[in-house]
Amino acid sequence: MYVDIKSIELIKFNNCNGCSECCKNKLMAPLVLEDFEKVYKYFPILIAKFDILKPVMLLSNETACPYLRNDKCSIYENRPPACKIYPYSPWYDDILLDLSCKGVGVEGEILPLTEEGFKVSKFYEERFENITSKIKTTTKWLNKQTLNFYKTYHDIKLFTLKPQDIYGEIMQISLTHLYKYFH
Repeated sequence: MYVDIKSIELIKFNNCNGCSECCKNKLMAPLVLEDFEKVYKYFPILIAKFDILKPVMLLSNETACPYLRNDKCSIYENRPPACKIYPYSPWYDDILLDLSCKGVGVEGEILPLTEEGFKVSKFYEERFENITSKIKTTTKWLNKQTLNFYKTYHDIKLFTLKPQDIYGEIMQISLTHLYKYFH
């Protein structure tokens, strides 16, 4: 979707009321090590092979997030950072704005489009503080792991790993949620 550069400052976010589309079409979200403890109680953590290996959490199965009940989040208070900041989507060094979100438009509050604006907005999550350093630490940790192929999901190769430290143990515990995604 193309946006006139002069009107990009007018992009606003109305709200999520009555909409749960993002809960139905987001497959996975990237993680840094500090995210593991925030998500493992509800979501499986796996390693995905994109251009490089990246830890991810599965967000939805073939149809929707398993915590979506009657078009509402049944774990709203415990939802992961990726859900808290939507329509922004973290992808490691980049923060993307999903212009296909039905809440994004010309009504509501102005969406921050600068780093300074984002830091003081309701979409801000502490995981973005020193994110480059956190990514490097996560990558360094990942490079020391022994991976086991798990399966291919939507043309993305997914891996598990043998627990060697607290992060591996957390990841292993998170895999108890796989039954919600793959039957």
